[in-house]
Amino acid sequence: MRTFPYFPLSRAAALTAGLALVVSTVITAPAARAVTPQAPPATNTCYDYRSSSSEDQTAVAVAVACEGEHTAQTFYTRSLPESFGIPALAGAKKRLKVAKPCTTDAMNAYLGLSETTIPSRFQIVTVFPTAGQWNAGERWMRCDVVLRGGKEFTRLSGGAPQLVASTPREQFHFCTPSVPGNRTKAAYPCTKPKKNWIMVAERDLGAIGKKFPGTRSVERKAKRICQRVGNRYTERKKFYPWWAIWPTRAGWKEGDRTAQCFVPYEQFVKTTTG
Repeated sequence: MRTFPYFPLSRAAALTAGLALVVSTVITAPAARAVTPQAPPATNTCYDYRSSSSEDQTAVAVAVACEGEHTAQTFYTRSLPESFGIPALAGAKKRLKVAKPCTTDAMNAYLGLSETTIPSRFQIVTVFPTAGQWNAGERWMRCDVVLRGGKEFTRLSGGAPQLVASTPREQFHFCTPSVPGNRTKAAYPCTKPKKNWIMVAERDLGAIGKKFPGTRSVERKAKRICQRVGNRYTERKKFYPWWAIWPTRAGWKEGDRTAQCFVPYEQFVKTTTG
């Protein structure tokens, strides 16, 4: 452990240092524009923001009619305690805790995808008030569902649950254009059997409060999961019949706690049809 020399401060110096810290804190706090507080968001509300939108742009997006074009629909809302403070200043762990109900299972139940065993291109966007909204008295957070169409959000007309009810499930399957690389939120429709790889499982590797167990540990666990699941969907004629992606230390801190398992889409089709 690296140590540094200790020099005791006089009372006057300590007071000066403390004052400097307060001044520094005030100066560096994020500036918040004055805004008129809006009503808390409600479930089933639709919004039309983009995958490239910043967190603040997503938070201030105006609700639109679900019958018209939109990209997101709210499936969960809650109020936040005063002690939570400005969300932009909250740590990832603190934000993850209040968003704990926003699980894939909860999203799938809302959509009507509860009985599916294959991950879909539907994903969750967690939204918190901006600093300006918080200072104006807004104390909410919400979770929206979006449908990925590659790197972008798919624009929909009509509610997401209604879309799911009227569309074959395989149209929502999550594919990559070719052999998967690093973890990505980009999810493409499965349209090219000879090139696409399909995600066949996404499994939790650790709860919110669990510390990162180390790269080797999560790698071994992810590979065990993906080998077991992946072999169900392949003829095992390739040297690598399945592919595993596991979280990095940085990703773990931000909430990426899952192993993602892929197999060649052509193999998946052969083993699940006919």
